[in-house]
Amino acid sequence: MSGWIEAAGLPIAPLDAPLLIADCHGDVLVQWDNYDTLGDWVLAEGDLQTEQDLETACLVSLFTDRLATPDFTPTDGTSDRRGWWADPYNDRPLGSHLWQLERAHKTRNTLGLAQRYASEALQWLVDDGVAQAVAVDTQWLEPAGGGTFLAIRILITQPDGAMTRFTYGWAWDNLATLRLTATPPPFALQTRGAHAVH
Repeated sequence: MSGWIEAAGLPIAPLDAPLLIADCHGDVLVQWDNYDTLGDWVLAEGDLQTEQDLETACLVSLFTDRLATPDFTPTDGTSDRRGWWADPYNDRPLGSHLWQLERAHKTRNTLGLAQRYASEALQWLVDDGVAQAVAVDTQWLEPAGGGTFLAIRILITQPDGAMTRFTYGWAWDNLATLRLTATPPPFALQTRGAHAVH
């Protein structure tokens, strides 16, 4: 049964050997792939790379499909209300409702819904004490190269007062999500305690 492991030159620990705890310095790193529009784990020297806890938390929270709101009717002709398979086993659902905006029109109302959905998805950071406050801003961007992006700008105030910013862009024309690498304009939102001011 272990022949292929030995053939590959991988070490085999005896069954009675103590289990070694991995030296992890954070969450498993999720890296966003713009071409395939998905997040994936990063391998480094045969092991899962860790770090960037807050960014991984934001990516998972924003771009995992949360179970649809009761008033939502799927626009793709199916009855798929999506959602994460392990939600029934958790105290709160994982992910966001951003996916429900895939066929929405480019309006101020859509921006407001995107802000609400992103804020709702990230609220657990405050509830669990990972952050003092989370502020979310959304806006339409139209780069010189064409197309339209829904920009989601996030400002996280950590318990020690340090601030971390992330900006993500959702390509509205072909529904691809990518991490914007350009430096965003100054974040204009103010926060009050644990809630973002809209």
